[in-house]
Amino acid sequence: MWPDLSRAAALLRRIAGMPDYGAHVAHLRRAHPDRPVPTRKEFFDEYLRTRYADGPTRCC
Repeated sequence: MWPDLSRAAALLRRIAGMPDYGAHVAHLRRAHPDRPVPTRKEFFDEYLRTRYADGPTRCC
C-alpha cells in the first residue's frame, strides 16, 4: 500500500510541476560529485525562488 501512495504522491508533484528532490540528489551525486547536496528545505526554497522570480505570470 505505501509504495502505491508514494508513487501517487510523486505523480501529483510532477503534475503540479514540483521538482523531484530524490532524482536531483541522485543526479548531483552521479554528475557533480564535487558539489554539496542541498537539504530538502534548501532545494525547495531554491525552486520557489526561481519559480516566482519574475513575479506573477498571469494577469489575475
